Amino acid sequence: MTSRSPSPSTKRITTAMVSTITKARPEPGMARTRPGPAAFLTRYGVIVFLVLLVTIFALLMPRTFPTSGNLMAIVADQSIPIILALAAILPLAAGEFDLSIAAVLGFSSILSIALSNAGMPLPLVLAGTLIFGLLVGAVNAFFVVKIGINAFIGTLAMATILAGLNLLLTRGSLMTLESEEFARLTSVPGSRIQIVIAYALVLVLVIWYLLERTPFGRYLRATGMGRPAARLSGVRTERYLTSSFVLAALLASFAGFLLASRSGSAPPTLGPEFLLPAYAAAFLGAATIRPGFFNVWGTVVGAFLLAVGSNGLTLMGAQTWVANVFNGVALLAAVSASVIVARRGVNGRA
Repeated sequence: MTSRSPSPSTKRITTAMVSTITKARPEPGMARTRPGPAAFLTRYGVIVFLVLLVTIFALLMPRTFPTSGNLMAIVADQSIPIILALAAILPLAAGEFDLSIAAVLGFSSILSIALSNAGMPLPLVLAGTLIFGLLVGAVNAFFVVKIGINAFIGTLAMATILAGLNLLLTRGSLMTLESEEFARLTSVPGSRIQIVIAYALVLVLVIWYLLERTPFGRYLRATGMGRPAARLSGVRTERYLTSSFVLAALLASFAGFLLASRSGSAPPTLGPEFLLPAYAAAFLGAATIRPGFFNVWGTVVGAFLLAVGSNGLTLMGAQTWVANVFNGVALLAAVSASVIVARRGVNGRA
């Protein structure tokens, strides 16, 4: 029994659909409607809530929360989680999950410390860590894209494997970084200067440009929004899916490398605690700036919303479990908002 190829009219329709999805900017002369209050809140509600949260904490704790030291600490502490959140949005934009990114971060941190303690020069430590990330991304892509395993199951299995390798490499004990040169990559000893912020900012700009200003980003979104239509119109969806997994693992491994430098140690259970905040930030991002789309600046806002909430609650004396509850509630709210936005067809067009 032979399959029937799509008719010319079907091809024209699907090509038009993907062309609409992949337009970078509106056509010249298109009418622009002024957004009303509901549209404004849909697009910028998360930002409004962030500002409100900062204001409340600043009023309640004027001597501790709004200080330059505390605000700088929030930004520095969120630099690595933001990089991991950027890793999360790449497969999400293509319509898939990668649950191994936090495990890649954890193992990369342990691996980089092990390589450094073995006497390997820093450039080779970085190269070895990134090569590991590329290999993990390629393996994920092979099983998900080529074999056809569900991405949720395949990347969860990879995360479980890496958790076992963590125990193998650390032998179940804390691994401590011995190189002072490695530690200086992310901060200046005896100074408040946090170089890790610069790494995060550069990557934010690079991923933003990749997603918003290049054909790669547009076709990646087309793959996630309508894979059959994208494929019929000539988009090589397998290539973009593969690229999303590889780039996600590469970013996660670099985040692990930076984490090793910043923290100076790595416990054998490192990794899983970074997964929920990364996805919470990604889904919060999909509910702001460009509602309905996983986007870089929205993800950054989402990450800082979670950070400000956790930091403020901690300064108020809340117990550790309160921050976890806050992150969980924020994730539920973010996913719900994203679903509602998609249902109403609000797609963030200016």
